[in-house]
Amino acid sequence: MPECPVCGAEVTVTDDVVEGELLVCDDCGTELEVISVDPPKLKEAPQAEEDWGE
Repeated sequence: MPECPVCGAEVTVTDDVVEGELLVCDDCGTELEVISVDPPKLKEAPQAEEDWGE
């Protein structure tokens, strides 16, 4: 099982997970992005930015 890059807790990943999918760490609540499926790897998801009408 992959670990949360923020807190180090194990994150449950299902067999049908796809690259780019967003998950949430149950321990710290951080939103994570799946960057690799085999083996499963996670990174902290980028924060949504305001575009301010640009």
